[in-house]
Formats: sequence, structure tokens, C-alpha cells
Amino acid sequence: MKFNECVDKVSTFTDLKRFANEYVIDYKRLSFEELKSAVVKTAPQYSNEENIRSVVRSIELNIDRNIRVLFNIYIRNILLNCDDFTESVRVLEDKIIAYEQDVVDTANEFSLNDEVDNIDFYKYVVEAAWEENNDVSVDEQNLINKIKEKLGISEKHHQILEAQIGKFPTIGNMLHTKDDISAVRRYFQNRGLIISVRDTNNVDYDVIPEEVASVLRRVFNVDIKESSYWALLESKYVKSKTYLIDMLSKARVVLPKYPKSSQLKELAVKNLTAHQLLGGFSANDGLDKKTLSEWCSTLGLVAYGAKPELINRIITYYDNIRQIQCNEEDDRELLFHFYEELAGRKLGDLRQQGVINKDLECEHKFEIATNYIFEKIFKIKPLIMSGTEHPDGILSFNDKLIMWDNKSKETDVSLVEHIKQFDRYIKSSSKPVAVFIVIGPSFTTDSQKECAKYAMSNDTIILLITASELKALAEKWAKAHASDSEPLPLGVFKQNGRYNPELAVL
Repeated sequence: MKFNECVDKVSTFTDLKRFANEYVIDYKRLSFEELKSAVVKTAPQYSNEENIRSVVRSIELNIDRNIRVLFNIYIRNILLNCDDFTESVRVLEDKIIAYEQDVVDTANEFSLNDEVDNIDFYKYVVEAAWEENNDVSVDEQNLINKIKEKLGISEKHHQILEAQIGKFPTIGNMLHTKDDISAVRRYFQNRGLIISVRDTNNVDYDVIPEEVASVLRRVFNVDIKESSYWALLESKYVKSKTYLIDMLSKARVVLPKYPKSSQLKELAVKNLTAHQLLGGFSANDGLDKKTLSEWCSTLGLVAYGAKPELINRIITYYDNIRQIQCNEEDDRELLFHFYEELAGRKLGDLRQQGVINKDLECEHKFEIATNYIFEKIFKIKPLIMSGTEHPDGILSFNDKLIMWDNKSKETDVSLVEHIKQFDRYIKSSSKPVAVFIVIGPSFTTDSQKECAKYAMSNDTIILLITASELKALAEKWAKAHASDSEPLPLGVFKQNGRYNPELAVL
């Protein structure tokens, strides 16, 4: 989310004041709207690289160890790896606690000696720092950071080591509470790193503005989300053991004697940026221009240009792949997430996200997603249909039926072009059809008149509803009835012409 959009959607006046604290002078004297304007005017200071590096240094050596520990987890490990650098406050808190628990669990079953060089010396340094007052001072932390960097020990291995000596995430391996996390959140807001925004459902999110996140990535030497990096590593162009060993060796990464492919990929994620993996460390390293061009072509990207341009396109493509958590028992849930894209035939986006492999799949998966909405979210089982001349779906509605048909198009759906087809479905039905629903990306202006015209001479009304409108209705119903099995009252669809959400009284 862009900086200005974050400011516009800020959760509360208090949150905005905290965010303004770092760079806006006399912010306490300003009204809400005045403060928004002032923050927008000072936007360049928030994304200034020198300013951000200074803030990061001060946090990494903060006198409060909770801030030091949670900074790496909260900002570096989690929020910078979220889609759009955004996560809901509740989910983020759960992710932080789960991360800490995972480190503690790993520490109980993992030997650092098997994987990390010089770990005995490093452990001696860390334990010596903890001896005095059962705490690590700022000066001691600074020394530990420098030794850790010199020895090439990762932050994750440092966390595991501290957990093994009973000091991570806090003394006695006690996890941070949500109150602890909330306090640190306020501190990060005060330093201009995150801003809390609120959506139309009054859900609060923590966001690193896009301009700030891009600088933080440079500071941490990161160029892609971790989940996207793993997806990139599945490409045939870089997944071979020979290629991975070559690039890791050039980066002077210590390799196992008989490395497995999974180990090499993990080492690549930990030790190489995506740019280094694809482009190497010199002009002649990495993939050649011909291979990069071929890769771009297979992804539907522009396949010409200089080598750095091709690499940037590939990395950006993978970095934009979104992380969707779906029910393993019903893979249709993924299609629901991309319902609007399926309706509008956003073929490039759908291929990128792994929703379709071929263009021909788009319309069929649009139909499958609609079935999922009615069956799983609205809790109404569609009727089994026979033959080939029928709509995409049929529902029982008292002593009548409701039919629907999906129209996946890149342009507005014109009802005139399809009314004869729909009329055949209606007229051949064994029961009266109360409503015929047409679901598409959008509709032409004359389609509404065609609905009225059809209703004048038939007992069936035609409802035109966009995919975004049906998805919004599904999300609203799911939120209100997550804990019960109440089906959606189908009367909400008894509207002739364009769907009006205000008439859908639930």
C-alpha cells in the first residue's frame, strides 16, 4: 500500500499521532485532517534511506530487549514477508507468537554443532554476555551483532542458540504476550516504520508503507518475499543441483558433503538474494541472457532488454505471487480468492498465481468457484444436472427453481447477446424458474432494459450481479454465520435488473 493511501486509511487519530511523532513538528497542535496533510508532506523523510538506517540501528541497540527481539520477528521476518507488507493485527500477533514457539521447539530438537561453524565460540560469547545481571546490555548486544556478522551466523541460528540457553524470546523461554506485542507495535509506529489502517469492515491492519518497505529491504539485503523465493526455486531454470551448488560456492557458502536438493534450496534462501541467484556475482555469472529471455517468455513477460532488466522482471513476477491459505479439504477455496479475476479473464494474473495453466480453464473454474459459493458459503446444495443444454447451476426455491449462468469476459456482458440462450434454459425447465441470475465482471448499460423487457412477457425475472458483488455478499454471510449452518435466504436474489446490495436484507 502506498504511503499516501496508508495515511488516508489510518485507523485512529491516536495512531496517526504516533506515526507523525518521528518527523512532523508540533503534530500535537494539529487537527486530524491537518495532521494527515502534514504527514503526507513529510513523506520523503519516512522513506529516506539514511533516516531508516538510523532508526534500524537505534532499534537493534535499544535498551529494551523486547524491542530488539521483536523487531527482527515482527518487521524483518513476518511483516516484510506478507503480501503488500500488510497483515491484520490479530493474525500478526498470532504469527509472532507462533514464530517464537517454533524457535523454542526447534531449540529442543536441533543441534547447532551439526550445521553452524564456530558455534562453540559464539555460544561462549553469548553466555558471557548474559552472565552479568542476567541481561544483555546495549554494548554487549553491539559486540554480539558484530561477532555474529563476522562469523556468518544467521539471526535464526542466534535465536535458536538463545532458546537453548533459556533466554529466548525472554528469560525462561517465556513467549511474548499480546500486550507485549501491542506495546512494541506502538513503539514501531512512533518510529515511522508501521502505520495501522482500518478497512470497511473495521478490521485493523499493520502496514509498512510500500516506499518504506523498499528501503527496509535494501537495509536487510532482501529483494523478494520468502514464499515467492521458494516458488522461484521450483523453476526448471534454477532448480538443478549443479546450478545451485555453483552459485552457493561462488557465494562461499559451506555446503554439506552430499547435499540434497532441499538443503541447497534452503541455503539459497538463507544466503543468496534472488538477484544473486539469477545473475551471480559478475557479468558472466548466473543465467545467460538467452535463458532469462526464454524464462520471461514462458511467464508472459516482455522477453527483450538488458540482462538486469530481464532479471528484475522475473523477480517482480514471483514477488507478486500472493500467499493464499486454503482449506486442504476443498481446493475450490483458492478459486474463490480469485473470483473477480476469473470473471474478468485476467489470464496473466491467474497464470501467475497458479490458478490456471491454460486460458481455456478460466471459464470452467469460474463456474466451479460459483458452485463453491452456493454450496460451502451460502450452504445451499446445487441440483445435479443432466444433459448438455442447461445453465451452469440450478437451486431449489420453494416449488420453483433459481438458475444461474457465468459469463467470463474481458469486457462488459451484454444480456442481448445471451438472452436467447437463457430463454431456452428457462423454457425447457421442468419447473417454473423464479429468477435467472447472470454473473459476470460487469454489464452494459442496455442490459438493465433487457431485463425489464424480458420480465414484461415472462414469469421469470433476470438478475445481473457482478462477481465482486456476489463475493462481497458471500464474505458478509460467511462472517455473520461462521458458527451455524443457516442457509442464505434465496429471496435476496429476487431483484429484476442490476443487483442492489441495499435490497438484500439478511
